[in-house]
Amino acid sequence: MAQVADPAHTVRQVADLDRRNDGIALIEFHVVRAHPTYIKYRWSSHRRSPKKFTAWFRNVQTQEHYKAEQTVWTSDGHDFSRISSLPRRSGEYQLVLTEYNNYSNDYAHSSNFWIRLSDF
Repeated sequence: MAQVADPAHTVRQVADLDRRNDGIALIEFHVVRAHPTYIKYRWSSHRRSPKKFTAWFRNVQTQEHYKAEQTVWTSDGHDFSRISSLPRRSGEYQLVLTEYNNYSNDYAHSSNFWIRLSDF
């Protein structure tokens, strides 16, 4: 069976690339329901953007962060993250792109999406 992206969780935003210290904007985001589910995303950047950043899953209710990808190279422009870093718990999450290894400095975040127990 082919893996299909969930169209309800696709985002396209105008990139806010005028921010002085980061300049990374999430421009596309798909929740792909497979076993296990994974998240595909794309971002835009400019010459002042950091060379790398970290991707996290943030639980919307508890604000806990789970590292999805420790090192994401800005020049790649796209990546995917499996939900294996999450505890086997359903809930509402966001994908958050932050300063390398520092979840308190957000560059961009996705819209909210639900992870169900059947996604693991």
